[in-house]
Amino acid sequence: MRFFLPSPVLLPAFCLLGCLAASPVLHPVQHQPSGRSDDAISVTSETAEYCARLRKSVDGELAAPPAAIALGMMEDARHLRAQGSLLCAQGHVRAGIERLRRALVLLKHAPEPR
Repeated sequence: MRFFLPSPVLLPAFCLLGCLAASPVLHPVQHQPSGRSDDAISVTSETAEYCARLRKSVDGELAAPPAAIALGMMEDARHLRAQGSLLCAQGHVRAGIERLRRALVLLKHAPEPR
């Protein structure tokens, strides 16, 4: 009885095919167009001027809030706005921007009250 032994080239080729078959399929990254929408928050450097711009945006949203925002969310947004302004004034720009952005997100994307 004679056994067939694969050649040294054939065995690695089968292993390679098995590895390729088991590998995940990679898809190219789809980039979104860079067109700006009105409610998009632009990403800029962490400066005091950006703090002031965010503060104005939050103040504008607080001045004319839609009726759909719950009172608790309004209070949270006011509190975040006050904290953010104070932090920016004290030189903690990154932390201030973070709170001002959270306030803006609360005001613009609040869920409907039940």
